[in-house]
Amino acid sequence: MSDIKVKRAARESAQSAAALPTETASVSPPDATPDLAPVTAAIPAPTKSAPTAGMAAPDDMLAYGRQSWAALAEAQAAATRGFEALVGEMTNFTRSEMAAAANTATAMLGVKTFAEAVEVNLGFARRSFDAVIGSAARLSEIGAKAAAETSRPILSRFG
Repeated sequence: MSDIKVKRAARESAQSAAALPTETASVSPPDATPDLAPVTAAIPAPTKSAPTAGMAAPDDMLAYGRQSWAALAEAQAAATRGFEALVGEMTNFTRSEMAAAANTATAMLGVKTFAEAVEVNLGFARRSFDAVIGSAARLSEIGAKAAAETSRPILSRFG
């Protein structure tokens, strides 16, 4: 920046000109040119020198942006893999429970006493409870692993 400041002539307001209609403004002849000092401040040309303190070069900023987008894409890919694993586990659990329910229904068709029906139903409830607990544990492990893998690329950008 240069220290040269251009001084401007003071303007008269439009109200003061309208308020004094009796005064006539001096009109300069049409061939007269205004006396203005030429501006000699030079604009520096952009160079590829080292960046100033606190500012990064455009190439550095673009590289930083590309690295950030790459980290985000990697995090999204890890999240997608985690969701696929969660869906696979839920699908397996649903299939196994449907098969267990079908087997229990078939077994219920063959019971002859109320005691046998209660026993078949209790067996189904135990197997289902164990399957739910086991599946929940696997879903929890998959979720924790997916969260760790998803956050790793983003957290690595911070240090």
